[in-house]
Amino acid sequence: MAGEKILVVDDEDMIRDLCFHILTAEGYQVTLASKGTAALEELARSDMDLLITDIKMPEMDGLELFERVKQLDQDIVTIFITGHGTLDTAIESLMRGVDGFVLKPFTQEELLGAVERAVTRSRLQKENIRLKALIPLFEISKLLVTEIDLAHLFKIITEVLVQEFAVDRVSLMLVDEASGDLQIRASHGLQPDMAIKARRGVGEGVSGLVLKYKKPLIISAGKHPDPEVMEAINVENMPASSMSVPLIGKNKMFGVLNVSKLSGVPFSTSDLQVVLILSSQVVTAMENAALFEDLRENYFRTVQALVAAVEAKDPYTRWHSTNVAKYAVAIARDLGMSPSQLEEMHIAAILHDVGKIGISELIIGKPERLSREEFDIMKDHPAHGIRILEPIGFSPTIISAIYQHHERFDGKGYPQGLAGEHITLPARVLNVADTIDAMVSERPYRGTISSDEVLLELERESGRQFDPKVTESACRLIVNGLLKLGMHTYYQYSLGADKDAKHLQQ
Repeated sequence: MAGEKILVVDDEDMIRDLCFHILTAEGYQVTLASKGTAALEELARSDMDLLITDIKMPEMDGLELFERVKQLDQDIVTIFITGHGTLDTAIESLMRGVDGFVLKPFTQEELLGAVERAVTRSRLQKENIRLKALIPLFEISKLLVTEIDLAHLFKIITEVLVQEFAVDRVSLMLVDEASGDLQIRASHGLQPDMAIKARRGVGEGVSGLVLKYKKPLIISAGKHPDPEVMEAINVENMPASSMSVPLIGKNKMFGVLNVSKLSGVPFSTSDLQVVLILSSQVVTAMENAALFEDLRENYFRTVQALVAAVEAKDPYTRWHSTNVAKYAVAIARDLGMSPSQLEEMHIAAILHDVGKIGISELIIGKPERLSREEFDIMKDHPAHGIRILEPIGFSPTIISAIYQHHERFDGKGYPQGLAGEHITLPARVLNVADTIDAMVSERPYRGTISSDEVLLELERESGRQFDPKVTESACRLIVNGLLKLGMHTYYQYSLGADKDAKHLQQ
């Protein structure tokens, strides 16, 4: 069945009835009008795919009707039927953009043939328009489905909507888990106080109705045929043209995406289809973000389990790793690392000695100086750490920082003997933070070391053990009181970075 909607306009009852029976028998949805003004009223009420109109009619002829219809809908396909056909009339009609021409009296085959050709053209036009509209969506689809940051996700959405539809306002309303209400989480073109205060319950306002019925709404010229929607429009003083689309996941209603413009051509059903496609991509991105959060929780539970395993074997490592993480993150922040990089820095610092799980308790717990053979075994702990962490899926940044945290800037460290910037920046930061905590921790064989002594040691080893840039940052933080040293006290010998550093100097 065809299904296209056709408006037939003719002042002769017999012609209208004949067209109605022929076309409805083929599955078309046919509406009849006896004159041009009635046709315009019908087109204002509902969209049509095809217009079939007589040329010679009272009040308004077919050519005038065609011109006025084109002002309303540039995409509508038109066929002229006339009993006064001449070559000049046909040429003029075709030059104006008419898509078909049928002479009276016509047969069923002639009418259907002209309609089929016109409908085929209409379908191709709409498909081209749809594909053209989808091109930018395909371009950003990879960005959307992989984006897990809500603010950046909304920025991508807004840029597409502004570029493709010249929208003035966009708002992303998400369901508040506690209350079930919609709240604006991101907006474009709204006054800040409006965005903060806006809140809609289920069935309240246009967005609340979309949430309630889980169906999209399109409002043109501030009107809608549904009385419930119309009431909400009047209460909210909605813009002239707007679209509200539900964001529905597999097992969850995320919220509503609202789009509106204050002037210009009203949104069409084709626009709504494109926004629906866009919203489905948004839902996929939000579901991926939720999945990422679940994985993230499991990830950190794994981190906590590994830290607990290290603590069980070397209880002093607990405070050492905590302090190293504090120092490393402070230095990394001072060096301008991003929040995600700071998070990786923190995890690497907490786990930097996890490889000691693979070292014998006899060596880990030995209170006196290690032999050369024992120290060689101790030097294997970065490699043990990597073997433990790599199968879990920690990022390459975390893995390399842990593996390289005993490398020296002058190339005399271990396990690879890397030098300078061949050592990753997180590893260079970790090296400094690791040594700072080793220096300020109280040991049985010595007392505490003052901040001034720490500064002297850092400056002495700058360019040798430590990256000068990282050293400068650490010293600046200590001098300015932004890096508090020695927050925890060790009462027994710790085999953390202090033992490693001490034996390297043998």
